Amino acid sequence: MRSREVIVVGGGLIGSLVAFRLRGAGADVLVLDADRPGAAWRAAAGLLTPDGERLRGTPLHAEALEGLRRWPALAAALERSGVPVHLRPGVTRMQPGGGVVGTPGEASLHPPSVVRAARQELEVVAAHVQSLVPSGGGVRVRTDAGDWFAGQVILAAGAWSGVFGVGVRAEQGQALLLRGAPDIGARYGPPARGFSRYALSRPDGLYVGATSRRSWATTPDVHGTRWLRGAARTLVPDTDGAEVAAHLVGLRPVTPDGLPLVGPHPTLPGVLVAAGHGRHGALLAPVTAARVLGMVRQGVNA
Repeated sequence: MRSREVIVVGGGLIGSLVAFRLRGAGADVLVLDADRPGAAWRAAAGLLTPDGERLRGTPLHAEALEGLRRWPALAAALERSGVPVHLRPGVTRMQPGGGVVGTPGEASLHPPSVVRAARQELEVVAAHVQSLVPSGGGVRVRTDAGDWFAGQVILAAGAWSGVFGVGVRAEQGQALLLRGAPDIGARYGPPARGFSRYALSRPDGLYVGATSRRSWATTPDVHGTRWLRGAARTLVPDTDGAEVAAHLVGLRPVTPDGLPLVGPHPTLPGVLVAAGHGRHGALLAPVTAARVLGMVRQGVNA
């Protein structure tokens, strides 16, 4: 059976950055990624906006601010791979009743590029992990591509982490990517029930998001698409003729109390959990990666 020091289950935004930090610290790391439709990082906006995400006054606000503070150095380290992550400081917000206000202390980036940059430095194997079995002072990782043994496993499988006995479920989000729209920075409109309107210029087009509902569906629906088109017209009136480059659907990993799970697995020795970040994955990822690295170094175990 093949053996590695650390195996990260899940190669999305959280898993890739955790593995990237571990690899940078000298650990022997393997990433196992199932490449499932609906992976949240492919549809994520990449907004780094603690206030825009309405985190002020919540338990996550301090970590959100710390994540924002850490991103410039992390982005520079990732871009040494030759892949730009498009970290862009400053956003703008639509004011109730019209007008725009700048928020220079916040930022945005491009999540798919972050994952690609991290993976340049990692060994990633396409595999569906079927079970995690504590064994012989480590963990046996059973997959459809064979078995591995690891001294430490990091469970970072996004919405699918719940399969392995932690309290994570899926919340579907839909967004539109428009081609041929103006460069606007980032704009927000007033929130609607179950939705939060925003538009963001990215290197792959104008991103308009995002819906939110409990669902495991990985294909867009007519209602969500219609709402997103309306949001685009409200926020950026010049988008009427813009071409839809992509309908994006992602399954956000959420927890009952809205707080990420970062720490020892409740029942599986040798497994650390890094999952359940909801819509805040990009913002909290640097802090989560640093916490996991610290736990691995200290030998924290369940």
